Amino acid sequence: AGQILAWGKSKGIKVEPVLVNQNNLTANVTAAVAAGTMPDALDISSGLMLQLGSKNLLNVQALVNELGRVNGGWNQAAANFDAAGYEGKGLGVPYGITGNLINRRLDLLKEGGAKTTAPKTWEELMDAATKAMKVGGAGFALGNVGDAESVFRAQLVGYGGRYADDAGKKCTIDTKATRDFLAFVKKWYDKGAYPTSAVTTDGGWDNNLYLGGKTVFIANPGSVYVTLLNGSAAWPKNPTLQKNTGFSALPGGPVARVAPSDAWLKAVSATTKYPELAKDLIRYMMSAANMEIYYEWAIYGPTLKGYNKFEFWDENVDPVHGGLYDLAVNGTSSSFPDVNNAAFAKFGTEFQLSKMVQRHLLDGDSADKTIAEAQAACQKIYDAS
Repeated sequence: AGQILAWGKSKGIKVEPVLVNQNNLTANVTAAVAAGTMPDALDISSGLMLQLGSKNLLNVQALVNELGRVNGGWNQAAANFDAAGYEGKGLGVPYGITGNLINRRLDLLKEGGAKTTAPKTWEELMDAATKAMKVGGAGFALGNVGDAESVFRAQLVGYGGRYADDAGKKCTIDTKATRDFLAFVKKWYDKGAYPTSAVTTDGGWDNNLYLGGKTVFIANPGSVYVTLLNGSAAWPKNPTLQKNTGFSALPGGPVARVAPSDAWLKAVSATTKYPELAKDLIRYMMSAANMEIYYEWAIYGPTLKGYNKFEFWDENVDPVHGGLYDLAVNGTSSSFPDVNNAAFAKFGTEFQLSKMVQRHLLDGDSADKTIAEAQAACQKIYDAS
């Protein structure tokens, strides 16, 4: 917000930054579209950007090209959003690469007699979690929240699953791979790996469990590490736990191991009366000087190669920033192996994968029944997109 205010002051323009929790962004923006009250410019998830499309967002491809040219090009994870076949190409400027790292409590693993090394497979992780903690060692949500959906999808892909075919048209949920994934989750749910409070919509739920010593493993993009270093309103600094936390990429399944990376982007509303000013604001905020200040405190990896020079990307200086840098330059697309289109995004923002798991674990529906329902819901979304 400070940078927006500084830009407005330099232009002699009154600006009004509005802070919105990321978990509430889709609902807030959808309501703004319906009410005709969209802001001139906004930060946006890639999924919501695809859903809004060119009907609601201005094409800023010229600005994307300009920033890439001035800053030495885009890192691989950001370049995915400028690819020729990407449905949202030109609708936003990538400013932050995000993705989960596994955080593990070395102290609790040692106390429980479990291996402290980074787990290479999801089975290995769950086994260590249940050895270190009788109930709740795997701090992964089961509710309708982005954390649950992203972890479940990485696991699904690890077991050979995907949402749709290579054309991005026909859903492929009803497969043996999905049954294998669901059997994996059910097995460890029955063994007590998941916390009893895992059915949650609180995006900070797992952070609090981890910081409070009530779980062993979580998937987190870096906010926990920031809390350990600097403290927060709810938690003091904790240099001891900082030293007792290990970081690693997401594990794999028997078929694949993926390191999903996604992006947050800066977009311009199609209804703005000031498109050039909106683009100038984005240009200002994405200057190397402003982004260095932003990245040091944010939990995102760099989008432009010109940002790669910042010292804190060195894993020896900051292990989380180092991990996010690795995601930015080497990470796979968050949609891999699926086509990253509006239907893919909607399936995720509606938490359809999480809902499939919930019906099996919590409602007692058979795997066949819940998978068939997910397949039907998926195809309906893809047919409508």
